[in-house]
Amino acid sequence: MGHIYFIMWVSGSGKWTLIKNIKNLNLNFHIPLSYKTRPIREWELNWVDANFISKDVFLSWIKKWYFLEYAVVHWKDYYGTRFEDVIDNWINLWKNVLKELDINWLEKIKNNPLLKWKYTTIFLSIPTDVLIQRIKKRWAFMSDDELQRRIKSSIIEEKKARTLCDFIIDATKKEKEVLEEFLKIINNKK
Repeated sequence: MGHIYFIMWVSGSGKWTLIKNIKNLNLNFHIPLSYKTRPIREWELNWVDANFISKDVFLSWIKKWYFLEYAVVHWKDYYGTRFEDVIDNWINLWKNVLKELDINWLEKIKNNPLLKWKYTTIFLSIPTDVLIQRIKKRWAFMSDDELQRRIKSSIIEEKKARTLCDFIIDATKKEKEVLEEFLKIINNKK
């Protein structure tokens, strides 16, 4: 059997930077794309960066139990991972998978007998003041209400991570140091 490495985070923790750096190392990870109902951003490519689908399609797939996990992100858009994109197509073929995961699904996944002993959970942690700086730099147009929702969400997620995750990486470190910590984790799993 393959192994899943679930990466969890708060907004602005550098999740995509870590995943990009892992891809650049050619470590033979399968990195399944998420399905999202939010509008595609101008720099993104559909079916390359994510699978952008309508909310109606997404909701119909929820009813058909297609998702390993899904969430309503920032109280408006659906994000999810199809079960077959992780388990059927990769884990059962003895491949290692790297997948971002909303921490709110971790407890449900921990109770899924199909995933018992097949995954490692890693949380990218940053303090609230750093989160605010990064969000303001990245999303200068964000409303105060949206910023407060993200801060509130990050505090809840950080608290859950402290009790649910196998590893917590300090994401305020330099990119290279965060990558090195991730590599230490996967090398200890071999």
